[in-house]
Amino acid sequence: MEPLTPSSCINVLLGISRGLSHRTSIQKTLEEICVHVESFFSPRHLAFLLVDPDTGDLTFNHVVGEKTDLVSGKKLRKGTGLAGWVAETGDALLIEDTARDPRFTTQFLTAKTKGCSTVMAVPLKSGDMVYGVLELIDTRHGEPFTKRNLADFAAIAEVTSVALERAYYFQAMRRMAETDQLTGLPNKRTFDRYMEREIEVCKRYGTPSSVLMVTIENLRRLNEEYGPSSVDKIIQTLAVVLGEEVRKVDVPCRIASNKFAVIMPNTARPAALDVSQRINTKIAQQSATRQMPYFSVLLDVVSGVQEDVAPLIGICDTSRATTRGFRKFRNVAANLVLLLNEEKQAMERRQYYRKNVQLAGQFENPETGETGDFLLENVSLNGVGFTTLLSHRLVRGALIKVRFRLDDSRNTEVTRVTRVKYMNDRYVGCQFADQKSYDSDLGFYLMR
Repeated sequence: MEPLTPSSCINVLLGISRGLSHRTSIQKTLEEICVHVESFFSPRHLAFLLVDPDTGDLTFNHVVGEKTDLVSGKKLRKGTGLAGWVAETGDALLIEDTARDPRFTTQFLTAKTKGCSTVMAVPLKSGDMVYGVLELIDTRHGEPFTKRNLADFAAIAEVTSVALERAYYFQAMRRMAETDQLTGLPNKRTFDRYMEREIEVCKRYGTPSSVLMVTIENLRRLNEEYGPSSVDKIIQTLAVVLGEEVRKVDVPCRIASNKFAVIMPNTARPAALDVSQRINTKIAQQSATRQMPYFSVLLDVVSGVQEDVAPLIGICDTSRATTRGFRKFRNVAANLVLLLNEEKQAMERRQYYRKNVQLAGQFENPETGETGDFLLENVSLNGVGFTTLLSHRLVRGALIKVRFRLDDSRNTEVTRVTRVKYMNDRYVGCQFADQKSYDSDLGFYLMR
């Protein structure tokens, strides 16, 4: 391991700062920062926890190390454990030797910290509000964390807060421009952009595509008789029904005051009609259950195939797209969790754009020095899957460097830092742990 010196800490800070010019993803920013922290301190356990702005509870958002299976995705009650104390007080915490610090057994001993010898945690703040906690438990080299380490960790936390806030504001501004204020669904501008992409996929790959159009027929009369608040409830109910009754890959949008549309990729007209009937039934049930004013909806299915995409083109109109704004998204601490969850859902949809390939490559594990050749079998914007030519000593959670060349016209070389997420004998599934400028090369490659 590189010695913990002021110069190496500065290098970590510079590494985080350099990414500010191109990082726009909250999750990717967080993951890359955790890679820097892990490389610098070599902890046995690293965790980033987010504070729920309503309850004060903490959620393990990103976990690396030996405690991953124990705590990943779990929650801590407000004020509980190391992270809970840091979040509540807003102060950094250092316990150099848990056996000699009386606070450990009385305040911080949990299933996660049982058996550990040294711990360190720092808050992440927006102004005076704590929205996250970074914690480290034990070191791989056996040395305890020191006050000097804590000072470095606090400096890294300050730069981390700047990086996360920048990514947050980018996502918030994009959401303001792309989202309908009342329902939280994508707006007309976003719908048109998605449709342009869907039409291109339909023409290029020959997959059928359908769009379900939902129109509230008597909206003006409802507004006159019952008032805007009742109409808003009707619109929000429709948005909830559409979100619950479609697949993850489908995209429900609000494209006008009285009109919704659901983009359904790889869906022929008969299947779309079945979805339409199910949604119609659900709308009637919700209307009766919530005792709302009577309203009627008109449902229509528009489908296109490779030979005829004209029906889809007819509903895609960018000339009337408008921009809507949200003033409520100015508070980072209160809204970071919301935007991060939306971003994760979008990343889940990206998993469907995975390409099967047969490419030669090499991997390297900097921690153990192990290297080897592999056959790359699939690649996406989020990661790769490969089979090693020989047996390996890789373990789940390890950070490894992979290198391979695409079979495109430029024979583009791709070198990425990845984290091992899945293994089955010699097959290894990895997720990208860094964000590089040549993501665009992968994007164009996947669309070939």
